[in-house]
Amino acid sequence: MTYFNQTIDDLTKQQVLKSKQRACRQVYDAFSTPVFNLAFKMLQNRHDAQDVMQNAFITAFQKMAQWSGDVAFGFWLRRIVINQCLDLIKKNHQQMTIESQDAGASHEAMHYDHQHDANYLLSQLPPISRSILWLYEVEGLTHQEIADVYQMSVSFSKSQLARSKQLLGRWLQNQEHQHEQSRS
Repeated sequence: MTYFNQTIDDLTKQQVLKSKQRACRQVYDAFSTPVFNLAFKMLQNRHDAQDVMQNAFITAFQKMAQWSGDVAFGFWLRRIVINQCLDLIKKNHQQMTIESQDAGASHEAMHYDHQHDANYLLSQLPPISRSILWLYEVEGLTHQEIADVYQMSVSFSKSQLARSKQLLGRWLQNQEHQHEQSRS
């Protein structure tokens, strides 16, 4: 079950629209953990995830009037978080790509301790590939929804997902092979 399928009542929405601190705090308390977790999984950086979390709530509170209530508030908020993560990824794309390539080059030196550490393996993926993998496999977005978010084609989403899984599979095989060699 996802926390994003939760909603808020009309009274809370009206109080947030009036910038009432108690209502804003209530919404923040209800959604801060899933918002942070989503941002962290997409960005693999605690500081960036905290920044995105704060900015997402500020944006949600400022744009509360735009939430129609047709979907759960959490799903609307999730879209804000995803968009902010993608904006940050795009903004830092070159820097993060360089860092990911450096980390990817050093993946040969990974220790067995990380073999089944999903967060570590996700952090080794390039940012766009990591975010698409997370959005599809964990958040349950369709390829069409991901393509819409990235303003790309459905095949872009599918190919990035396939590449991500292929990279993860190769890394796991290399780790298994290294572990077997170290036992010999």
